[in-house]
Parts: sequence; C-alpha cells; structure tokens
Amino acid sequence: MSEGKKRDKERNKGARKERKERKERKEKELSELDPTAAIPKVPKLKRMKNPLTVGEGSRLSIKCEATGNPSPTYKWFKDGSELKKSRMVKIKSSQKNSRVQIGRAKLEDSGNYMCVAENQLGNSNATSTVHVQSSEY
Repeated sequence: MSEGKKRDKERNKGARKERKERKERKEKELSELDPTAAIPKVPKLKRMKNPLTVGEGSRLSIKCEATGNPSPTYKWFKDGSELKKSRMVKIKSSQKNSRVQIGRAKLEDSGNYMCVAENQLGNSNATSTVHVQSSEY
C-alpha cells in the first residue's frame, strides 16, 4: 500500500473515531438533561380529536401525536384499510406526529380513521370518527 493510501486510511479512521466520540458526548448530554430520554419506551398516543366534523369540499386534517423511544413510525387506516399517499390524500409524518390531509373532503371520506404508532417495543393506536357533512343545507 502506498504512503498516500496509508495516510488517507489513517485520516478516515480518525474522522470516524471523532464522529463516534461526538455522538456519544451528545447522547450523554441529552441523557443528563432528561434522564428518561435514553430509556426505551413503547409508543404512547395522545388522544385524537373525536368526533371531527367538516363540511363537504372543505379541507380535512387529522393529527396523531405520539411519544416513544426509539421514535415511532406511523400508519393510518380508514375503516380498517390502510391509507396510502395519493393525489387526494397527503400523509405527513415526523418523529413526534403524523397528519392525514385531504384537500377537498367528500361525503365518502366520512369514517373511522385509526393512527398506529409503532417502534421495536410495540405499538399504540387511536381512532377518530370523521363526519363530512353535505353542503346542501
């Protein structure tokens, strides 16, 4: 192996070690700020708005918030069938929450929407009943 390659290999090894040490320091600082932050936890959902009533043609937005460690992933179901992103249905998720958005609600968007938050330790779910009211009043 040439001297240049050896030098590069040593430099990369040093950079990896430095990143690992930085990560460990950050985790230690976080655990000192909140001693429970590093403790693994099953996801726990906050109560969802229920029931939720919107007018036909208006924007429908359903939010689900959860805590857990590691941070949970989210899935949404409507009347038992998994919801998938589409042109009409937007699903946005972060580490702390997830949201289903429908730009123009239709009567058939009425139903039971269930949010499932899951991590390696387990899952938790919450349901909101959505009523889309006809605009013919």
